[in-house]
Amino acid sequence: MEIVTGVNLHFIKSQKFKTNKIKFRFSAPMRQETVAGRVLAASMLETANRLYPTSQIFREKLANLYGANYTTSLSKRGLVHYVDINLSFVRDSFLSRKNTLTNEMIDFLKASLLAPLADETAFDLSTFEVEKKNVITALEAEIENHFYHAHQELNKLFYLEEEMKIPRVSTIDLIKKETAETSFSVFQNMLKEDRIDIFFIGDFNEVAMKESFESFGFGPREMELELTYQQDFSKVLKEGLEQKDVNQSILEMAYHFDIQYGEEGHLPLIVLNGLLGTYAHSKLFVKVREAEGIAYTVSSRFDIFSGMMRVYAGIDRKNRNKAMSLINRQIADLKKGNFTLEELNQTKLMLKNSALLAQDKQNTLLERAYLQSVLGKKLLPLDLWLAKLEKVTTKDVILAASRLKLQAIYFMEGK
Repeated sequence: MEIVTGVNLHFIKSQKFKTNKIKFRFSAPMRQETVAGRVLAASMLETANRLYPTSQIFREKLANLYGANYTTSLSKRGLVHYVDINLSFVRDSFLSRKNTLTNEMIDFLKASLLAPLADETAFDLSTFEVEKKNVITALEAEIENHFYHAHQELNKLFYLEEEMKIPRVSTIDLIKKETAETSFSVFQNMLKEDRIDIFFIGDFNEVAMKESFESFGFGPREMELELTYQQDFSKVLKEGLEQKDVNQSILEMAYHFDIQYGEEGHLPLIVLNGLLGTYAHSKLFVKVREAEGIAYTVSSRFDIFSGMMRVYAGIDRKNRNKAMSLINRQIADLKKGNFTLEELNQTKLMLKNSALLAQDKQNTLLERAYLQSVLGKKLLPLDLWLAKLEKVTTKDVILAASRLKLQAIYFMEGK
């Protein structure tokens, strides 16, 4: 349901959850000039506003709304950066006062967006500086997470586009450059220019909700978003080595693939990843961790929106070459079809169970609604997705595996 051009309402009626959930999503191109401002704006939005001008008053108001939850989160797909506001609150049907809590939560959201803790040109300076310091501290903690650091270093090696190398939470250097004025300016542009998607899942009056969100007064906007990023494979293998004073070394390997969302190879790629490194019966776990005992942890994951499959392992530094050889061998085996029908069927069963269990999660339903709006017919209904999953053959997996090509290797060498 479109309120104005570029501002969309998504209603998912459901009474199986005890809570209602609203997700308010800003979408814009990932840009180095704006990502830090967006991160800091998100931090300000979940801290205070002019109606509730301190963090304590802000949280007390939420507590008085039957313990409602209000958070912001950041994510990215392809070349798109998202800022989400997430509200979760008890359904009105469980309360003695009917049809009031939902309205109060929408008023709370409206205050956050239209009455932020700011004057006409800048966020409140003292609050902004506290939030800026908090964000920098959080990023410093992320960097101390060695797998996070390794993931980011592999991204820098693999991706050609600078925007693809930037983390969804920005970087310390970019955050330090932001001011209360620049971040507020970015936030004002978000309100005027970003694609906005408002999701409401639960029990509600659809007409009343539409009227409530129309009162926010958003104007029309046209925002070009590139959800899918695809780069060409390079025959030059990129390698990075870093020495750190850590007990565990980390090996990360990035494989290029040219399969895009919704193409014939997409489902076989999902099955391939399950066979390779997702489950307890996957090849990386069985061969590298269990049989050879050279990895503390090993796994694989792929990003269909950016054409990269990542394999990562925590190992002793002396096992670097052996681990690389074993990982490459598992992928070579998949390319040759060296896996049993039992392994294939077990993987498909695990994927089916995961998909069905996910239907009981509000966030899954919200993300499906979003993808449906941006991908259209490329997003299969669950029943059709499960039917096509069942039909994935050994040959399909072999073909998907044949499109994996090693593009980058990063090694964090510990003690």
